[in-house]
Amino acid sequence: MASFVYGRGLLRLLIGNAQSPTIDYLGDVVQLGLSNTTHVPNKDDTFLDDVGADDFIDGELSPYTRQTLGGKTMAYDAANDRVELDANDSTFTAINAGTAAQATLHRDNTTDATAPNLANIDSGGFPIVTNGGDVTFQWNAEGIIQLTV
Repeated sequence: MASFVYGRGLLRLLIGNAQSPTIDYLGDVVQLGLSNTTHVPNKDDTFLDDVGADDFIDGELSPYTRQTLGGKTMAYDAANDRVELDANDSTFTAINAGTAAQATLHRDNTTDATAPNLANIDSGGFPIVTNGGDVTFQWNAEGIIQLTV
């Protein structure tokens, strides 16, 4: 499966307070989590814990700490007719939690059952076997998420 933006996550990002909880990419705490192949990403999933089998929580690596995105930006790229959401690279330090098959961006909401999914990333080096070293996600220079207009 290719990387994608979750449909309901995009809706929460675009229409704001008409959805609860909203996703304010620049203002909210947005985190990156890692999961194994037990997590079967579905563009229709709403939350990290969607109360069914195969969601993010069912396959989340353990033990490790989700990483909060820093230096978030959102800009319009007129040359390519798209909006780009970006952030500083993310590093998981000294991680030894199994094999990561993909990563999920989500809005932190303290409760996984109400933490909205934003994007699933499964390209750029997956699977990643963790072995106690650092794992760094070097985001594409043109953004983590690119929304073509």
